[in-house]
Amino acid sequence: MNPGFWHFDFYSSLPFWAALAVSAIVIRLLDKSVRARGFALAILSALMLLALPGFGPGHLALVLGLAVLTYVLGAALVRTPSAPGRRRKALAALGITAVLAFLAFFKYGFVQGLFRTAAGPAGGGLARMIGVSYFSFRMIHFLVEAYRGKIEGLDPLTYVNYVIFFPAFISGPINRYNPFASQVRSAARSKPAADLRAGGERIVHGLFKKFVLAQALYPHILSTQADLLGRMSFWQAALGLYAYAFYFYFDFAGYSDLAIGCARLMGLELPENFDNPFLKRNIRELWTNWHMSLTSWLVDYIYWPIVRKLRSLDYFRRHAVLLSNLGMIITFIGCGMWHGETANFILWGAYHGIGIAALTIYQREKRKVRSAALQKYFRSKLSLALGVFLTFNFFAFGLSLFVLDIRKLGILAAAVLSRL
Repeated sequence: MNPGFWHFDFYSSLPFWAALAVSAIVIRLLDKSVRARGFALAILSALMLLALPGFGPGHLALVLGLAVLTYVLGAALVRTPSAPGRRRKALAALGITAVLAFLAFFKYGFVQGLFRTAAGPAGGGLARMIGVSYFSFRMIHFLVEAYRGKIEGLDPLTYVNYVIFFPAFISGPINRYNPFASQVRSAARSKPAADLRAGGERIVHGLFKKFVLAQALYPHILSTQADLLGRMSFWQAALGLYAYAFYFYFDFAGYSDLAIGCARLMGLELPENFDNPFLKRNIRELWTNWHMSLTSWLVDYIYWPIVRKLRSLDYFRRHAVLLSNLGMIITFIGCGMWHGETANFILWGAYHGIGIAALTIYQREKRKVRSAALQKYFRSKLSLALGVFLTFNFFAFGLSLFVLDIRKLGILAAAVLSRL
């Protein structure tokens, strides 16, 4: 348990903002000493994490233990680039497997159920860990890039800071090691006044999105109560899903603004996570601009490895579009599984993967159209507007798969169909 005097929610409580101000001042006062600043950042991040409800010293010890393991394996990969390929693959596989096992245990109830069954009646309840989805992906990124020989500025203190940096710990963005390390270890720091202005502006934007706009939308989102779902018409469900889409955007984009702004106060820049995703003309562009740090991670570490592996087969070399579509569907199914363990999340991932696959085929066929009038339409503002409208609706209606389990989806579908 956290002590009562050191216990607060991030971004929504005055004690957090006071602690952030102290942290930013301390880091700024140590601008001229890279090593002292690194130690201070690690200590402050650890203390901030210990203030989180449900995150105690035991959780921090487990995270740091996994960080030590992945750093040791990553360092071995970086420092022995000429080692036999089989040994390097074994080291990388060991680290990635350990991280995935850690992620699965703390994220999926069925995995813990296996342990509880083995432990008997004393197995205890579910154990969850805040931030596990995000620091796990950072660790996997580090291990893969270490295997590829692309990690720069290898340093244990920097890596610990990379894993537990508190503004991005709970829900990202999923930053990459090299840019983070170059900032932490740089003696040439940005001007505090400029960072205060930029960081403060992002924080104000984040607070408005998360605590004003998102909260205003929340009462109108699609209900998840079975009795209410059973009485809904198509339009009631549609409006509920539209509200959910904007609620998710303002809530998560607001959180990202807050994380980016808080990091900036300490002179560190986190990657952008959203870029007007609901104004994009197709579902691929929407995903390229929605939760960008996750999307790019999925593409780099799931999509491309699958495509490169299967490309060695003659059949897939001859069918490049099929290969790309298969890789995209598998990638988004993985995205769905990362979000949750129930079947509806897998369906949600498949829905988006198939949507992008259909778009790829459509765009390929569209390029074959010889009609000058149609080609002019494809480039028109009307086509853009229609694309934005259809893309938003595709995303919004897909949220039904994200927020409702299979049973409740059935209840909603039966209610809507009965009223058509």
